[in-house]
This record gives sequence, structure tokens and C-alpha cells, in this order.
Amino acid sequence: MKLSVISIFILFITNAFAQSEPKWDNSKKEEWPNECQKVSIPSSLDGEKQSAIFYPSTKDNSPLIVSLHTWSGNYTQKDTLVIASIKKNYNYIHPDFRGPNKTYKATGSKYVIQDIEDAIAYAIKNGKVDINNIHVIGTSGGGHAALLAYMNTNYPVKTFSAWVPIPDLKKWYYESEGRGTKYALDIAMSTVNDSKFDSKNYYLNEEEAIKRSPFYMRTPVEKRKKSKLYIYAGIHDGYTGSVPISQSLNFYNKIVSEFNSLDTDALIPQKDIMEMVTSRNFVSDSKDTIADRPIHYKKTYKDLVRITIFEGTHECLTDVALNQVISSNILAIGDSNGAKQNGWVNQLKKTNFQDFIYNTSISGNTIGFDNLNQTKLNTLRNIDNYMDEANKKLGGLDKIVIMLGTNDCKAVFEKRKREIPHNMNKLLKKIKAHPAYIKNKPQIYVISPPPCGEDHIMKEKYYGSSKRVHWLFPKFQKVAESNDCKYIDIYTKLSPQWPTLAKDGIHPEEEGQILMSKLIDEQMKLP
Repeated sequence: MKLSVISIFILFITNAFAQSEPKWDNSKKEEWPNECQKVSIPSSLDGEKQSAIFYPSTKDNSPLIVSLHTWSGNYTQKDTLVIASIKKNYNYIHPDFRGPNKTYKATGSKYVIQDIEDAIAYAIKNGKVDINNIHVIGTSGGGHAALLAYMNTNYPVKTFSAWVPIPDLKKWYYESEGRGTKYALDIAMSTVNDSKFDSKNYYLNEEEAIKRSPFYMRTPVEKRKKSKLYIYAGIHDGYTGSVPISQSLNFYNKIVSEFNSLDTDALIPQKDIMEMVTSRNFVSDSKDTIADRPIHYKKTYKDLVRITIFEGTHECLTDVALNQVISSNILAIGDSNGAKQNGWVNQLKKTNFQDFIYNTSISGNTIGFDNLNQTKLNTLRNIDNYMDEANKKLGGLDKIVIMLGTNDCKAVFEKRKREIPHNMNKLLKKIKAHPAYIKNKPQIYVISPPPCGEDHIMKEKYYGSSKRVHWLFPKFQKVAESNDCKYIDIYTKLSPQWPTLAKDGIHPEEEGQILMSKLIDEQMKLP
């Protein structure tokens, strides 16, 4: 029978809009490296055994990579992260969590959430895992699962990386219907628990789709204050891929608003979302790249959540996927310039999002004086607590950064100025005697105090501070070097422009804080 012209036209239009299985949802089985094991993990929810591919590191206290399969795949699906994990000798697990997302027990169900928990538990029990160094990574349907873990896991996961994720199944059902993809039927089959399900006349159970969508789950804010969430999406996804980037952009706003509902400036403006979705571009002066791809848009909320929209489609940039594993645990000790909202410590957090920085800076803090008759402003009295807290919160220390001395140079301590370098020496020796230092041997950085303004612009309590700081900063260098610590001199570089950076002579505005953090960061990155 011949097709009419209209029938041919309809067939052409249908095929043009229907999308084939994308690269990042390829369900082809992988030939796994010999170092890997196939394991079976009974579900602690219903007892049903779930298979997984597992590589146990041969090195004690190694990171754990929890790699989650895509929408149509299962635990046998090809995963490019396994080779890199083995090469780096990271523990690795690739769990099944009920296989392809087209059954009632799959697709974000309570069984899926528990299966991921059980997989992490198995890896911890059978691998040489650093419990404070767990990383969950997923792409597409795996991104959906990574966000489910973010919302539900009880393990102290360090980072969650969701590439081109699907936070909202209800919305994606209608988006998939409009694009003519198979995923609408998959979601329908997953949400309708009916043995007589008709795949030709399918429908969505919206209530069930909402239950399985991270977008509608409440963010466990307190649990995630020690974690980082990375969201990545290619700007052409939704056109040349199956998931519109609005899914990622709206989810970022949801998370940020639940961390702080009052911080509206931290949200992505709707006009920016509209521009990216409609033009597949974003006009900005940024020249940032990721794996040699231009970054169209990047937004960060504190040191907790970051979204990156890059030049690409529905994909994971595998060269980047494990980057977040390499990070530093940093203890920052400072005074008001470190404690300020826009201070140098928070500027470091912005530029080094991958690092975990525990900030003990407090306004009025000194090295070894009871400033204002308050023992809490004497670092020598409090350093053991600082070390204990940071070590507990971060799970170990890699670096300690100290910027103190400005308050020690106040007029009230003028007669005791010669004690200041001796106090710094005592402080460094006390740090090195602490169990956390003995165990981890973190690199210690002593930063010179910044300049102080001349007396005519200063409050009376700081009169003479400019001369005292000038006298002090070279002495700190000798103390640092005698204790095998690295010395960072910001005083010399900041002095010529200090009057324009700090109008009150002590506290630079944001531009000055950024400059201070940049000088510190550059030196900390040197070998």
C-alpha cells in the first residue's frame, strides 16, 4: 500500500523529533577489567539481591567512588570511571539499584534509595575506605540517582556530582512526550503499578512521580553542611539531548532557597534561565573553561553547591568527573578580616570550591593576648580546640593557614610587642604537638599581617599599629622558617595600595579581600 504525501510528511516530522538512545544512556554491556569483582548485595529492605561491580583499593584509607548507571543501563553498563578509579587506586562500586528505569521498583523508588545505601555499606565493609572520602557520581538517570542520594543518604558523603540530571520526573514525563522520546513510557511504567498496564495507552501517575523526584524532597540542610553538590549540564541538552537544562537550573535554585530562603541574590535569575534555555547561549565576559569546553554559566552558593553550564549536550566530561576527589582539608585561623562575610577566607572558599575549609577566624583575635580581657580572643589558649574541631569536622587536616598579628599590634599591647613573635613560635610548636598534626602532618602557612593605615585615619586603639606591623612582619618570616612552615608575605605587595583598599586602615573592602586571598592562594599552590 502506498503512503499518501501527508502520511510521509507526518512520518518525517515524527522521526525528526523522536530521539534515539543517546550516548550517555547506552545500555551496552562492558567487558570489565580483571581487577574488578562481580558481587551480590542483598537489599536490607526486601532481601532481593542486587549485583554490582566492585574494585577494592589495595591502599588503606582510600576514597570510595560510587558510580551510578544511567537511565536505561544497569550494573554491567560501560563506565569510563572504572579505569581511572583503578589507576588511582580508589575503591569503586557500580551498583545495579533495580536496573533500567522502567519498572515500579526502579526509577527513584524507596528500593533504589536503599540499594544505593546498601552498596555504600558493602564497599565500606569490604574495601579499604576512608569513611570521610566518599564520592557519588552519576550521569543522566545516574544523575537522578545521585540527587536522590544527596537528599536521602545517611553516610557522610563528601561530594555528589550530578551530570545532566533529572530532578523532576513529573516535568520530564511531559518534556519527553513533547520530544517524542521513549522516556515518557518508561516513567509511566515506573509509576503505574498495574499488571494490566497498556503501553499503547499509557499515562502518568503524577503522585508517584513526585515521590520519586529529588525536586520535591526536602533538602537535609544540616546533614549536607559538610558536603558539596556539583551539578553539570551541557547547554544544548534538551535540543540535542533528552533533558532540558532547566531541570538542573531550577533544582539549583530549590537547594539554595532551602539552605537560606532569604538569600535571593544567591538564586539564578529567571531571565538568565530563560536566556540559556531559549538561545542555547549566555552572554558574559567569563572565559572560564572545563575540559577545554567554554563555560557559559557558573553559579556557586557558599562552599556547598555549584552549577556549571558548559558547551556540550547530554554528557559527562569524564576527565573532570573525578577532579573533586583531589581536595584539601584546610584549617583557617584569623581575625576580623578572616571572619568577614566577604573576607579572605570566604574568598578562598569561592576560588577553591573543591577544598573543605574550616574557618575559626574571630573578630579581635590575637596570637597570644587576652584582647579585651577575653580568653576566646587568645589563639594560644584555644588552638587545641580549633585543631580538635577542624579534625573532627573535616576528617583530617592537609593545611593550616594562619593570618594573625594585627590585633596584637594594638596600642594597648605596645609595651608587649616583643612577645608577639615569641607567641607565634609557641603557637606553631603547640600545633605541631597536637595529635591531629602528628597523624596528618598538614602543611602550615604563616601569613604576614596586612599593612595598617596611618594614625590620622585610624581609631585610637590602633595608633602606632602601622609601625609595629612593619617591625613585626620580617620577624614572622624567621619564626615560620625556623619551624619548617611556609611564609606568605602579603604585607610588601599590599603596602603601596593599602590606603585605597582599606579606608579605615584595617579592614579592606571586598576588592582588597579578593586580592589578599589571591596572593595567599598563589603561594599555597606552589610546590
